[in-house]
Amino acid sequence: MFAGSGAIGLEAASRGAKKVILGDRSIDAINIIKKNIEKTHMEKETEVYKLDYKKILETKIKEKQDYIFLDPPYKSNLLYEAIRIILKKDILEENGLIIAETDTLEKVKETIRSLKIDIVDVREYGRNQFLFLKKVSN
Repeated sequence: MFAGSGAIGLEAASRGAKKVILGDRSIDAINIIKKNIEKTHMEKETEVYKLDYKKILETKIKEKQDYIFLDPPYKSNLLYEAIRIILKKDILEENGLIIAETDTLEKVKETIRSLKIDIVDVREYGRNQFLFLKKVSN
């Protein structure tokens, strides 16, 4: 599993994910993630990179993932680019899910329309939405 969020990634590891890849550009965020990994004793289940999402997707993920959690900065177009890279590199398992957090659901739907991805579910939590996405079947 690749998670753009330390909290979500550690939750996945605590629930049995064999391997969780975490990343952030911010050294402060990385230090918090590493402290939380130590506290939860999840060192064997996690890899942490101080890199942006693009570098991680392009260079660090070598095998197909069951789940990819994306939490890009709101009001950015990074979600489209991340999904495009995931599909191009074919790093999502056939029945895998991309879970993307946003606060601009309609904008995201419009933005990703051109990609070969289906929105299979949307869940709302306060002002945020989580999109559950699957590759379009061939």
